[in-house]
Amino acid sequence: MTIRLTRRAALGSAAAAAAALSAPRLARASGTPLSFQFDWKFNAQFAGVFKAIDAGLSAGAGIDMTPRPWADGVNVVADVADGRADFACAEQNLIIAAQAEGAPVRAVATMFQASPYGLMTVPGGTLTGLSDLSGQTEGVHVDGVKIMAMVMGVSGIFDITVTEIPYADKFARVQSGELAAVQCYVIDEPIGVAKAIGAEPVVMRLSDAGLVSTAQTIVVSERMLADSPDMVRAAMAATFAGWAQTLADKPGTAAMVVEKFVEPGSSYADVAYQTRTLELLERYVMSGGTPGRIDPATWARGAQLMLDYGIVTALPDLGASLAERFV
Repeated sequence: MTIRLTRRAALGSAAAAAAALSAPRLARASGTPLSFQFDWKFNAQFAGVFKAIDAGLSAGAGIDMTPRPWADGVNVVADVADGRADFACAEQNLIIAAQAEGAPVRAVATMFQASPYGLMTVPGGTLTGLSDLSGQTEGVHVDGVKIMAMVMGVSGIFDITVTEIPYADKFARVQSGELAAVQCYVIDEPIGVAKAIGAEPVVMRLSDAGLVSTAQTIVVSERMLADSPDMVRAAMAATFAGWAQTLADKPGTAAMVVEKFVEPGSSYADVAYQTRTLELLERYVMSGGTPGRIDPATWARGAQLMLDYGIVTALPDLGASLAERFV
């Protein structure tokens, strides 16, 4: 079995395929047409790119950027490698695995400096560190089993029972006392739980407990880096200027994302929900010094841990994995 550090293993659905057929509700800009393939459905976690488009930052850089939502069957890194997309974002392990298999892509920037994977438990519960789960059972999805092996190994806490669970009704199993905590994506799922039960669940970020990985990491083909480096640089400048404007006006950006990008009828078509997502993801964008810049040492450490714990089966030349000069 191939274990992938990705929510798609748990959350893939026909709705994503329908979303792929939708287009942003925007007038087309002038400039070089480029495409950005996302690794999930349109929502505020990609707001920096949306803001760059909506505010004219991309157009001002001479780029007509078209964002694409993820859909069943889409391999975002392969789309860049094979020329079907100009940019894509993915979690670090997927990029490393593709590079190890010879994909001619490089990571140029990251929207999230750390992975938003986490654990959540009932309101009022105590979950400030892994030691709070000692002797208890937690539920994770298929993609979380080896993540937890990494987290426990780095933290040196091994007396936690990890059981694989389906996505459906998982928080009810915490409420019933069957499980002490369950896996979540901390910028998204706890918001839905809070809305459903009327109180915020207690959340622990796995990046605080030993998970070393970037997320929403932007990849570009080696050909594009060689042929159009100035265009790549301009696209990254617009993207992270978009993130700066996003975080300066979270409610306004959330409203724009819902109005112009989110699929009508989606659970993401909720301005309050999307505003809260932006509040929760700010730390992931802003941590690590320069927004967007990937620290080579952290990238290499994360890659080695992923190999050590079987999240990837081989490593590429990590010296050639990044193209750092574009942020």
